[in-house]
Amino acid sequence: MRLFNPDSRFMAVFSLFADLVVVNMLMVLSALPVLTAGAALRAGNVVIGQMVRGVGSGYGVRFVRELPRRFAAVTGYWLLALLLAAVLVYQQWVLFRAGVEGPALTALQVLALSGALLIAGVAVWFFALGAASRRALADAVVLAVAHLPCTVAALALCLGAVACVVYLPVAWSVPLVFFLLPAFTVYLVRLVLAGALGERLAAD
Repeated sequence: MRLFNPDSRFMAVFSLFADLVVVNMLMVLSALPVLTAGAALRAGNVVIGQMVRGVGSGYGVRFVRELPRRFAAVTGYWLLALLLAAVLVYQQWVLFRAGVEGPALTALQVLALSGALLIAGVAVWFFALGAASRRALADAVVLAVAHLPCTVAALALCLGAVACVVYLPVAWSVPLVFFLLPAFTVYLVRLVLAGALGERLAAD
């Protein structure tokens, strides 16, 4: 008969937490130049995906090894996403400067919000796939639509993380971002997407 061992369970959770902190700090530091943020997010997704599946150890070293891989492809997508986001922000600025009001403003804002959510939804899958192939972007679009509930849940987690940064005091949000929040958010997102990606969880 297999007995539950609370000490081993605690150690497993503590080990996971420690690994997430290490990977999170590496992600944040790697993303600081902004240009490399896409590569940092891809490497974090790959390594945290391995955590979710219970594969390997030494995740800090794994992150460093993953960081330069597929750099050109993932950086190109990252810059494209930033450009599209900047266009959406500029569009809103132009609307307010032009004094557009009423139903027209509401309709344009809904379109802009829909565009932002579409970009973010595809990005969630793209980075989860790790830009592993030339078809990664096309596959991400298909997965985002085919598994819409998973996409919505993943976006809700990401928005929750953003809300924590925005609404918490700086004394809380800055350490939270540096030590845990991005990696923990990616971990939760990978749990949500695991079934659609055909990944077997570590506990299974």
